[in-house]
Amino acid sequence: MPSNIESSVKYANKEVVLTSASNVYTFNTDASGVLQIAEIIPDEYTINTSWEMTGAQYKQLISANEMLEDKAKVLLKATIANYPLFDTKNLSVDLEKIIMKSLLISKVYYSGTKDNRNRNYTADSFVEIFNNSDETVYLDGKYLALAESMTPAAYLASDDPDYIYTRQICKFPGGGTDYPLGPGESIVIAARNARDHTTSASNSVDLSTADFEVKELDGTGNPDVKALPVISSSVPLKFLNLISGGPNALFLFETDEDIFTWQEVFAPGKTSGERFRKVPVSTVIDGVEALKNSASTGPDINLKRFQDIVDAGYVFINGISGYTNESVERKISEIDNGRIILQDSNNSLDDFEIISGPEPRNYDNQQLLNQ
Repeated sequence: MPSNIESSVKYANKEVVLTSASNVYTFNTDASGVLQIAEIIPDEYTINTSWEMTGAQYKQLISANEMLEDKAKVLLKATIANYPLFDTKNLSVDLEKIIMKSLLISKVYYSGTKDNRNRNYTADSFVEIFNNSDETVYLDGKYLALAESMTPAAYLASDDPDYIYTRQICKFPGGGTDYPLGPGESIVIAARNARDHTTSASNSVDLSTADFEVKELDGTGNPDVKALPVISSSVPLKFLNLISGGPNALFLFETDEDIFTWQEVFAPGKTSGERFRKVPVSTVIDGVEALKNSASTGPDINLKRFQDIVDAGYVFINGISGYTNESVERKISEIDNGRIILQDSNNSLDDFEIISGPEPRNYDNQQLLNQ
């Protein structure tokens, strides 16, 4: 079993399937999680087993708290390909834990590009959120936030295991069921301006049909696009302040608490300037950390703002300062009866690709196929 599961929990009464070129056997483990096979036709077999549960069920089995939605899908599984069974053997199988969260940050376009006069263009940034589950999920009342991005960093992940120190927090509107997101569907959030940016920068993106625009009020900006207001900010900005070269540590969280009762703090050693609201790690649904790239050394992992439980890895763009028309986008894990399922190993370095020329809502890019 995975190491964080209580030792008293056994892989009991679970189906194990052995498949060869000519035979298929199905067995069940005993109460101790052991399978004893008395007879089998000698051959090479692929061994498969899995245990699916909800996030709520999983949290009852583990020895420590873990950030996870109750409705998330958790899979303990193992596959051993072409295992030779020609004589008596004892085999220990390690189970892999896979957590399929419902809402995932699937695309972040923050680099900007060059406009038609070859000037830096940053008004076209966007974030895309994807429903990776097989059930409808509601965005109502959930939060989209950016961690602080000061230089030097104010609060690193290593400074506090329990909190993320935020620069900006946006809250989705709705009363509970106003903004449904079906299985395999996504929403696009224009970070600054929900318009067709290709009229100013021909290789940019068309955000005129975005689902949300980060702004204060409905009817402003693009009047046809719903407002996603910034409700907490360490800087006097009304748009989502994604930095063109990074860092951008972006996350979704959910809570029933009043976030305005949560503590705000200055950077260490300061008594003025930006104040960062502390968000408990335990409330996070999903997080993606984009580090700033360096021409000589690459990204500096010592500057991570996210704890491993939020994002064990990181992403980055090739451009050092941005303006390269690059996005970071989540890979496709599988396609189930036409429904795209995105990869989520909780490690952005493995889960994401750098894409040139992003397209909102498009998941046909061959680079995203996880082969």
